[in-house]
This record gives sequence, structure tokens and C-alpha cells, in this order.
Amino acid sequence: MDQSVRDGDSEFPETTRTVADFRADLGRTDLARHLALFYRSQDTQLQVAAAFVDHGLQTGHRCLYLADVNDLDRIETALRAAGVDVDARVAAGDLVLRDAADVYLDTGFDPEGMIETLTEGCEGCVEDGYDGLWVAGENSWCFHTNVSFDHILDFEATFDAVAPELPVTALCQYDLSQFGERSTAKALWTHRQIVYRNAICENPFYVPPEEYRTEDDRHRNARLMLEQAYSLTEARREVDRREQRLNVVNRVLRHNIRNDLNVVRGVLENLRGNEAIDAAERAELDAALGSVDAVVAMAEKARYVQRTIRDTAVERTPLATLIERAVDDVADAYPDGEVSVSEVPDCSVLADQRLDRALFEALANAIVYQHEEPPVVALDVSTPSADVVRIDVRDPGPSIPVAEREAVLGGEETALEHGSGLGLWLVKWFVENAHGTLSFPDTGQSEGHLRIDLQRVG
Repeated sequence: MDQSVRDGDSEFPETTRTVADFRADLGRTDLARHLALFYRSQDTQLQVAAAFVDHGLQTGHRCLYLADVNDLDRIETALRAAGVDVDARVAAGDLVLRDAADVYLDTGFDPEGMIETLTEGCEGCVEDGYDGLWVAGENSWCFHTNVSFDHILDFEATFDAVAPELPVTALCQYDLSQFGERSTAKALWTHRQIVYRNAICENPFYVPPEEYRTEDDRHRNARLMLEQAYSLTEARREVDRREQRLNVVNRVLRHNIRNDLNVVRGVLENLRGNEAIDAAERAELDAALGSVDAVVAMAEKARYVQRTIRDTAVERTPLATLIERAVDDVADAYPDGEVSVSEVPDCSVLADQRLDRALFEALANAIVYQHEEPPVVALDVSTPSADVVRIDVRDPGPSIPVAEREAVLGGEETALEHGSGLGLWLVKWFVENAHGTLSFPDTGQSEGHLRIDLQRVG
């Protein structure tokens, strides 16, 4: 097995992603049954693995941690830091901590026996009322065998083949200081998703089990990697082509349609000033003018999106400054609106440089789409945990339509689920650029309720 050691961390670029981002990925990613974590430090390993276990417990699964390099006391400490009540979970049977060698190597290296053990574990979980089994295993156990790494990978491929048929989600953990370049490259072949630099990534070099098991697998795998590299290049070219087309469409929307609508608006205003029209006709003209203004405003937002969405700079920003700017802008734009703000903690958050625009859009959305006179909005700030700042924007209602919420949270619009404008999309984009999350809590009350969670950085 290739066990060459890295010369420090200089080969690895810095990342702004944190374990909090990984937690967010867990909640919004359709996870593969078989993932691999590649890490550089044991602190990173334990934080990610503990977050993985915590998410599994929170979603109704029994969790099994297979330890090797780390002793059980250190693993329990990491789990408690992630919010897991270890003693209660172990006592209830929700959490099982075992030595990986006892599970995998008790009777020698026996791939079929190992698969059978995991299968029985999954079946036992379901019988006990769990949704399935989550496994986090330190793969350094394989250094205690006298078999080659290729044999270990044969086991990984076999597990990869049966995993989709089982209620299991497994996180294999690879220490990059122990597994060298060749071993890491081979490990990539057997995992459709990987966790690297606190991100869940689709693996372009994944080899399906049926391909991996072919007799000429080495050549077929190499060809597959080349084909995948080609496919990625073609995908990038297609993205460039689509972006070029979108730029043309955006220019037309911004400029041509906006100019034409200004002409229409001028005609409607002239008609409205005609003393010969009656009240009903004047009301119809007012409605038409309102629609024209709404389309012009949307075109302006589309222009703002194209001009700024890529120009992002995430940095430490005082929370009070963001909220003050957003509230002041709302007061200027909607002087009849009343915005109440709770006490703001004296802290900073990780923020996109335009996050105040996201807060502005959230408040504006609450003002525009309610029936109260004058419109009222409450902005409440809290700190549900040491590393999270929560901003809740509430108004008397009506609540944001389900179709609009699902479209924004799902990340794409369909014929059945579409939003009414760009405001909530701006909120989503700028919040996610800041590594935060947007949600719409269902309180069971007839109210508008939008929630933003941001990373606290001091």
C-alpha cells in the first residue's frame, strides 16, 4: 500500500468553509449510501465525523462509530462538542461505539463476513424501529492487515454494490497523511460522493461496481477517468454558452423592455389625466400602471443580480451594521412601514458584502405582501448556539405561499412551483453566499415568517 506522507499542509489551499457548512450540506444534499471523508488533521476528522453522527441521530437512525486511530474517550468528547448526549444515546441503543478491528478483523480479513455483519446490523436497526444505520468508520484499520490495498478496495466495491439495497449510509474516513497519492486515487474510484474541505462533493472519478470488477479494470478505469474529464470540459463549455445567451436575454430585459414599458407608462398616465374617464376606468388605469411599475422594478432587480451576484466578498461584518443599513433603506423606500427590531447582540457574522440587501428584500417582502395599515414587521435577532446568529422576520400575514417557498428552497422553478418575483431569490443567493441558510418556519399561525441563520465569528 502506498503510505507516503504529505510534507505539511502547504499543498492544500485554504478554505473558508467550516463544519457548519458541512452540517448545512447534510441537510440539503441527497446523500449517497457510501461516502468517503478525506482529511488532513484529526481535529477536522473528528468534527466532521461527529457532525455526521449527530445528523444521523437527529434523523432517526442508529449510528455506529468504528474507531481505530482515535480512542473512544476522544471520540466521545468530539460527539459531545457536536451536541450529542453520548451517555443517553448509548444507553438507549441509538449510538454504538466499537473498535474497527474487532468488527472487520476479528476472524481475519473476510470481506463476505464483513458485508454480512453490516447487513445484519441494518436489519436489526429496522427491527428496533430506526430508519436505518449510519456508520462512520476510520479506515486506518486496513493498515493492520497483511493484504494489499487493492483487496481492501475490492471490499469497498462490494459494499458499494450492496449499499443501495440496504438502509445504510456509511462514511469511510481516509487520513491523507497515511494514504498516499496512489491509494487516495484508488479510493476515489469506489465512492460516488466525497467529503473534502468541509464540502460534500459529487465525485467525477467514481467507478460503478460493475465497471470496477471487470478483468481489465485498470485500463477501463483509466479510460473512464479520461471520459469524465472530457465530460467536465464539455459541461464547462455548455455553461459558457448558456451564460452568453443569458447575457443577451438580460440585456434585452433590462434595456429594451424597460424602455418600451416607460413608453407604455407615459401613455397610461396621459389617459389617466383625461377628465372624460370615469372612476372605474381610472381604477383600471391605476392597476395597469401598478403592473408596469412592478415589471420595471423586476427588470431593475434582474440587472442588479447580473451585475453583482458574482462579485462577492465574504468577510467578518458587525451584525448591528448590517441590520441598521437594511432598516434605514426600508424606511426610505417604504416610509409608511413600521419595523421593530429586537436587541441586537454585539457580535460579528460571516457576511457577503451585500447581505444588507438580502435583509432589505426580506423586510420589503413582509411590508408589500400584507394587509395591515400601516404595514408592520418585526425583526428578531437571537443566538440559538454559540456559532449561529438567527434573524427572524415576521409580519401579520398572509404567509408566503407554499409554491413560492418550495421554489426558492428547492433552487429551481417548475411549471407548478414558481415564485412571484426576484426578492426572495436575492435573499437566498446573498445568504448562501455568506454560508448561511434561509428557511420558512411553519409555526401553524397565519403569519409571514422568514428565517436567516448566519455564522457567528465573534
